[in-house]
Amino acid sequence: MTNSAMSPSEGAAHFSAHGYAVIRTPALDAATLDSFNRMPRDGHSVKRLREIRLSQYFGYREEGQWIFALLPRRKYIQSAAYIRLAEAGGVLRHREQLECDPSPLIASVLDALAVSAESQYQINVNQIRVIANKVFKGVTVPEGPHRDGHEFSVIAIADRHNVRGGETQVIEPSTGQVIFRQKLEPNQAILIDDERYIHYATNIEPEQGDVGHRDIWVIEINRWDQRAYGPAHERQASEARLQEEVAA
Repeated sequence: MTNSAMSPSEGAAHFSAHGYAVIRTPALDAATLDSFNRMPRDGHSVKRLREIRLSQYFGYREEGQWIFALLPRRKYIQSAAYIRLAEAGGVLRHREQLECDPSPLIASVLDALAVSAESQYQINVNQIRVIANKVFKGVTVPEGPHRDGHEFSVIAIADRHNVRGGETQVIEPSTGQVIFRQKLEPNQAILIDDERYIHYATNIEPEQGDVGHRDIWVIEINRWDQRAYGPAHERQASEARLQEEVAA
């Protein structure tokens, strides 16, 4: 795949054939871009300088448009069956909610995935700034190559400021072969069949001077009946951690 991103319709065809696709996403307005400047530090990743927010949504399609409703805030958890990192796998993590409305971005992603209009969806929208400076390495994916444990995973680039690196990779899990690698630019997103592939992104470092950052969205999508939200999901994700500890 070349560095040019596809339209949602082109992306849908490529995703259907290959299980991943890079698409163009709507340009962010000034207020949304500025919201990246007011994010709290990730208290669960103190070895890295990462700032983060998260909002979770219920979504469905009606009369040709996507409708999204903000779900009540709950702590965020990913199962240790997928995230092999002590600070994250099976750990309930606090996240402040977004200060902006990501609806146009979510809608463009769902259109490119060509998901069923008859289904209902649960969507996690993580807003993340990874900072690299003289003290902290710009570790973009501390868990290493991984699955997120969702039906679809999407990484969308909001901004890159004075950094090099941050190459996105899609990896065939049975062989470890990198089947796609590309440094995504602002207003580009990669759609990934999370049940088929693992993914990764290389570290960033300042291109000039002492500090730079990479601003991204990580969007995780599941059909509502397989949602990664609520007490049942939290219990199951926590149990995976407990089973791993018992086995050890």
